[in-house]
Amino acid sequence: MKKMKWQALLALVTLGSSLAAAPLAQADTLTVGTTAQTYPTSYRKDGKLTGFDVAVAKAVGKEMGAKVKFKVVGDVPSLFGELNQGNIDTIANSITVLPAREKKYHFSPAYSYYAAQIAVLKDSKYHTLKDLAGKTVAAPVGSSNIDLLEKYDSRIKIKKYDDRNAVFTDANNGTVAGVLNQRQFIQETVKKQHLNLRIVKGVAGWNVTAFPFAKDKQAQAKQKRFDKALTKLKQDGTLAKLSKQFYNGADVTKKSLQDQ
Repeated sequence: MKKMKWQALLALVTLGSSLAAAPLAQADTLTVGTTAQTYPTSYRKDGKLTGFDVAVAKAVGKEMGAKVKFKVVGDVPSLFGELNQGNIDTIANSITVLPAREKKYHFSPAYSYYAAQIAVLKDSKYHTLKDLAGKTVAAPVGSSNIDLLEKYDSRIKIKKYDDRNAVFTDANNGTVAGVLNQRQFIQETVKKQHLNLRIVKGVAGWNVTAFPFAKDKQAQAKQKRFDKALTKLKQDGTLAKLSKQFYNGADVTKKSLQDQ
């Protein structure tokens, strides 16, 4: 009789342990959305997902003691759709903090800064942003740089593209007067693709980037751990080191126009 009681008690303890472990395992998985199309923050190299934002997410997950899983989605609007549906915990894709976004999401501390600028053909007559008033530049759909440029000078027309590569192709072949993007992305793309483009003087605004989280209790509990880990990695220089690795020595964790 005593043996049966001990067996029953052991079964209850085992069951309780299993139930307690389930939420913990779920809490220690960080699911991150990204496009794998934004060089050098999120892209594929030899078939493997890599990039500055991807590396930052991995480093934060490691600091949290969480397993990081990535979900690749083609564009930023769709990534926010995944976040809204609870399919991902956050987004690692150079997400700019905007007032409209702050109404819907909680953001982590800022971890990188990018100047919104325009590149034109090298032999173009345009040398400053002011020179582009009345002209048309290309930009990806959903880009935060569009908001910044519209506020800076609404006279500069913007042609929006679904294809992120086409914005550079059309600027390079003269179909549009220039391409609007974040400074470091322009620099790296021009270098990688050997494009005949140069950045004009002037900054339309600064993209302050952070990781967005849903505004619910479960998401906020995970974000609290995430923010603590991210802050530590910024303070100990890990983020600056990763930035220099992916941006040819540039530190995007600080506002800087290093070569202008």
